[in-house]
Amino acid sequence: MIGGYKSMTSEKYSAIANRICRVFVHSLALNIYPEDLPQVRDLGSVAGLDSLAMLNFVAELEEEFGFEIEADRLNIGFLGDLDALAEYFGERVSPLS
Repeated sequence: MIGGYKSMTSEKYSAIANRICRVFVHSLALNIYPEDLPQVRDLGSVAGLDSLAMLNFVAELEEEFGFEIEADRLNIGFLGDLDALAEYFGERVSPLS
């Protein structure tokens, strides 16, 4: 169990979290390595998620994972929480899709 979530293995969590971190770094054009982010659970603490940054991040997440995020999930609290994002995507896709 990782980050308090029981629904996926640590390998699946790591694969999903790594994909999310790569998207986060790319969508915000951050000057950091994506592999440094899985240790950071609050993505908002790494870079501010203003409305434009949030839109870019959401668009790239949707492209990466191949489906739209439900409207009720489009908030700073959810989008800045790596564990919540990994759980959400982990329930909906395989790590290699």
